[in-house]
Amino acid sequence: MKDDILLKFENVKLFLFDLEGVLTHSDYPEEKCIELISNACLEFNKLELIFGIVTARKDDELIKKLKEIKGCNVLAAALDKVSAVDEFLKLNSLDYENVFYIGDDLLDIQLLKKSKVSAAPNSARREVKRVVNFILKSDKCEDLIQEIISAYINSKEKPSRATKS
Repeated sequence: MKDDILLKFENVKLFLFDLEGVLTHSDYPEEKCIELISNACLEFNKLELIFGIVTARKDDELIKKLKEIKGCNVLAAALDKVSAVDEFLKLNSLDYENVFYIGDDLLDIQLLKKSKVSAAPNSARREVKRVVNFILKSDKCEDLIQEIISAYINSKEKPSRATKS
């Protein structure tokens, strides 16, 4: 990943994911999605980062199960994803300089544009790919999460611009 993109991760503390098309897919059974998301929460927690899901999906059984996962912040039933994130940021004393967001559809564009670091899976709509900082290589949940975590860890190993001579 390019150094200029890695530098953007410097102040990121909140990693937000769209649910449908990013963390869940029609070919994944619900149990597998829950397991993958639970594992992701653990990995982000180990790095002292906040994991969240922003979805327009109504409160259903899957959303209820996701809300039970320790460290999983679910902002559900929000067609206006930015307003839901604005409220979460205010409650947690954060701002968009602290936000990474990955989305794949038109509803995600406004939030992708506001976030410090934005990404899209390879399968995202063309309109989404045009506004993000980078496009991930995969479409599979577990691969996306590993690619994001690796990018974050790599960004911490790179010297910041302030320390470059």
